[in-house]
Amino acid sequence: MTAQALPYISFLGFLFGSTLVASRFSVGQFQPTTYIGLRLSMAGLGHIAFYTFVNRRYKWPTDRRLWFHASVLGILGTAVPMTSIVTALQYLSSGLAAIFITTSPAITVLLAHFFLPDEHLNRRKALGVALALSGTIVLAFSGESGLADAGEANPLGYLLMLIAMTMGGAAAV
Repeated sequence: MTAQALPYISFLGFLFGSTLVASRFSVGQFQPTTYIGLRLSMAGLGHIAFYTFVNRRYKWPTDRRLWFHASVLGILGTAVPMTSIVTALQYLSSGLAAIFITTSPAITVLLAHFFLPDEHLNRRKALGVALALSGTIVLAFSGESGLADAGEANPLGYLLMLIAMTMGGAAAV
């Protein structure tokens, strides 16, 4: 990472964090599926507009298999995890959900080990995964994170977060 990239990374981190807070607020206004449907529809329309009007060098793909695979990946790798996260926000605070989202890279490494023949879980990766997962557990349940509801939250929220992180990791693999 260069110093020039730091403002962009910080801005993306701010956007990501504020999206989770906005999602937490939206849980009281919309059903999770409605909210995610609106978010993904707006994002899709933005991509279509960009692809159609700005990016004229490339043509729309016509291969049906590509569209099928992209649809499956979009549903299982984006829509289901996003819906699970927003639904989990009915049972967990956005801060606690953010802590559990940090497990996504560790879960991806574990899934890659089991499903990709050239990705082996060596000692260094295993140590990283163990540190990441234990750090998340300590932060969530020690009471030091400022998130008092970790032990009192509905277990369904944790299950939904686990589903979201696993599906997101599987999509990356």
